[in-house]
Amino acid sequence: MKKFIIALSFFSLLFSIDVTSGGGLSKNQLGIDIIHYDIRLQVDAKRKMISGYTDIKMKIIDEIRFIELDLLKDYFISKVKIDGVTIPFKHRSNKIFVKAQDIELNKTIVVTVDYKGKPPIAENPPWSGGFTWTKSQDGYPWVGVSCQANGSYLWYPSKEHPSDEPEGADIHITVTKPLSVASNGVLQKVTDLKNKWHTWHWKTNYNINPYNINFTVGNFEIVERIIPSLEKPLNTQFFVLGENREGADKLLDHAEIYIDFFTRSFGQYPWLKEKLGIVNTPYLGMEHQTIIAYGNDYKYNDKGYDFLLFHELAHEWWGNYLSVSDWADFWIHEGFAIYSEALFVEEKHGLNEYNNFFKKNLLKKIPLNRPVVLDRNSTMKQIMGLDPYYKGAYVLHMLRYVIGDDYFFKIIDEFLHSKKQSPNNQVSTSDFINIVNKTIDANIDWFFQVYLYENKYPVLNKKIKHGSNHTFVELFWENKGFSMPIEVFYKSNTGFTEKRLALTNEPTMIAIPQYNNIKIDPDKRVLLTLNKID
Repeated sequence: MKKFIIALSFFSLLFSIDVTSGGGLSKNQLGIDIIHYDIRLQVDAKRKMISGYTDIKMKIIDEIRFIELDLLKDYFISKVKIDGVTIPFKHRSNKIFVKAQDIELNKTIVVTVDYKGKPPIAENPPWSGGFTWTKSQDGYPWVGVSCQANGSYLWYPSKEHPSDEPEGADIHITVTKPLSVASNGVLQKVTDLKNKWHTWHWKTNYNINPYNINFTVGNFEIVERIIPSLEKPLNTQFFVLGENREGADKLLDHAEIYIDFFTRSFGQYPWLKEKLGIVNTPYLGMEHQTIIAYGNDYKYNDKGYDFLLFHELAHEWWGNYLSVSDWADFWIHEGFAIYSEALFVEEKHGLNEYNNFFKKNLLKKIPLNRPVVLDRNSTMKQIMGLDPYYKGAYVLHMLRYVIGDDYFFKIIDEFLHSKKQSPNNQVSTSDFINIVNKTIDANIDWFFQVYLYENKYPVLNKKIKHGSNHTFVELFWENKGFSMPIEVFYKSNTGFTEKRLALTNEPTMIAIPQYNNIKIDPDKRVLLTLNKID
């Protein structure tokens, strides 16, 4: 956990190259819809180079001057074709421009980009983007790709934006024997080539975010197991290095436990027709759809589970299945995944440990560097940090406290499984808030405004007046329109007393014995700043 926190804390300093995922789309990019990627690359680990081409199936859905794609400017593009015909292009500022005036609207076309070059090196993977070129203990190459933060155009031409999810992808990766390639979806075939090379062809037929298209190369053993997923068979594959084989079976035992928890909590595994994939990586991990990266070295915490494996599996529901179209809403990916961990702790160890998960673990990790939700058209560089993770999870914790379990879990189910207005099961923070207000038949925008859209905690004023036999405590929120309930705990003449106070901007007074101190929010259920007024 410590390694994870430290690395992520300095994320904003670790963009090794000046590109990032997301932001605003140009008119040209708004006018194209990507349907499918077919990536065909040779990965030369000795020279640390990639070469090949990508077929991009798309439609032009609005009048545009250029087909505009993203690809790192460091690559050499030899040619660009539309439906097999070579055409002029320009490649500048990480953009490919191809004239589009004569292309019929809503007609499916295939744009082919031939390119080669040396990908950037990831300085702090998986958060800083690029390739990791290393070796396993047996001396064979071990190659990983990190592109969530900086974008998929680090290694293939794409419309790099979370809003544009293709309907599927084919990934053909050619490597030297005996290396294996782990990637998304289902392995179609392995084709032997000349001179000790072979090509691994993976295919996914599900909608997928561009950054989730990924591959890892290594001298892997593939450990397979069929595990139940709501009584249906789920093919599970672990691409493990020989040096890590000893712990593989135990890891899959844990994966089965986690899948059981997730399916009971959130519904069927979303990619049942393909696989649950896990691959050894030379860095901690990432949630690539159907092939999560795993590099936690089988570390189990004091609660008996592998936090990294659990977190990345949570993303198969929160982030991969239910996704966002704008990185401003990134907390829906990360905050819900962290909160899932709290629910798992609650189920295994009880409500007290659930509360401790927040009070003793998460609270001190919230940096308050920025609001949880940023403005529209945010980039990954702008949003990344710990606030969407830990403060985002704490928001869900507080929401459950405010509205109660029945409403809360009904909302979670509705949010995850209700029919979406946006394509590809994509949602926004506004969608979530609307579901909350509709379900509880009340407006609690005051709650979300403070905790999601503002950077500071709400201020709770505490004013004390001493009487002859009692101390009178006044409590009221400084934030206008804020109505968060607070629990107080104190010792009275008849014993210990715990009260839940419905506080507003108007003072609420309680009397306690003079010899006693009142404890405000003893379980740290509420994020607040306490202001003592003399």
